[in-house]
Amino acid sequence: MSRYLSVLLALFLAPAAFAGVIYDQGVYGKVGCDDEKECHYIWAGGVFFPGVTVNIDSMDGSYSASGVTDGEGVYKLPVAPGDYTVTIDTSTLPAGAVVQYPASGTYNVTVAAGSKDRRDFIVDDASCGDTGTCWMTAGGVKFEAIMGTDAAQAGPKDSFGGNVNPSCSPEPGDGGQWNHIAHSQKLHFLGTTIRVVRCGNVTGIDPGSESPVTPFNFIEFEGEGTLSGIKGNKFPKTDVSFFARVEDHNEPGNDKAAEGEDVDRYFLHVFEGGGSGTTHLLIDEDGDAGTVDPLTITGGNLQLHFSSCEN
Repeated sequence: MSRYLSVLLALFLAPAAFAGVIYDQGVYGKVGCDDEKECHYIWAGGVFFPGVTVNIDSMDGSYSASGVTDGEGVYKLPVAPGDYTVTIDTSTLPAGAVVQYPASGTYNVTVAAGSKDRRDFIVDDASCGDTGTCWMTAGGVKFEAIMGTDAAQAGPKDSFGGNVNPSCSPEPGDGGQWNHIAHSQKLHFLGTTIRVVRCGNVTGIDPGSESPVTPFNFIEFEGEGTLSGIKGNKFPKTDVSFFARVEDHNEPGNDKAAEGEDVDRYFLHVFEGGGSGTTHLLIDEDGDAGTVDPLTITGGNLQLHFSSCEN
C-alpha cells in the first residue's frame, strides 16, 4: 500500500476527520427527552443533551467511529454504505439518566449510498418533566361582546386562525402561520416566523385540556411577520414582531360563553420590530400590553395538541 493511500485511509477512519466533512450519507439524530414513548423522533421544544457520545461500528468489525451531540442534542456520523450498529455511550449521559428508546441503547442500521438515516435516542431524566412537544391549530375564531363579561370585551368581531409548530415540528412554514384581521381597525396581521415560548397550565383551573387530550391548556408563542392596512386603510405593509397566548379550556361557542362556562381565550400583541416597541395591535382584556390578560372568544375552535409524532 502506498504512503499516500495509507494517509487517506487513516483520515477516513479517524473520528476527528468528520469535522468539516460534507454530510452526504450516514447516520444522524438527537439525544433528548420525549414523554410519548411510542414516538421515535424528537422535535424542537423538548430537553436535549449536549456532549453525549454516540458510537458507530460496522457489522464486520472493520470500522469504528464516534460523534458527540451539539447544543441541540444533534449528532452526525458520516460513513460509507454498509451495515452498522449505532450505540449511545450511557456513561456520557447525566447521572441517573436512562435510555428509554431503543431500550437496548443500540440501533442496527443499513446505510445506502446517498442516504441519511435518522436514529434518535429518547432519554428519561429528572430534567425532562412534560417534554413532549406542544402545538396548536385554530380556525375561524372570533370574539365579540357577550353577556356578563367586562366592558373591555365589547366591540366589533375580530377573526383569527392558523397553526403553530404544526405536527410538533418547527420545520414546516418556519414554525407555522398566524393570521389576525382586526375589522374595526382595518388591519391584517400575518405571522410568518413563529417560535413556541412555552406550554403550561392556567392557575386556578384543572390542568390539561380534553379535546384533544393534552397535559397543558395554554401555549405562548412569538415571532415576526407583517401588518398591512385593508378595506381602504392606507397603513403600509410593515415588518413587526408579536407575542401571543392561546388557552384551550373547552369547546368554545356562544351558548357556552353565555352560560358562563370556562371557554377558550386569546391574547395578541403586535408591535414595531425595529426596537421602538410601538404597539400597533393589542387583543387584551384590560388594554395593558404589559400584562397578559387574554380575551374570551365566542366562536370557532382553538385546539392545543401534544406530540403527534406518529404523524
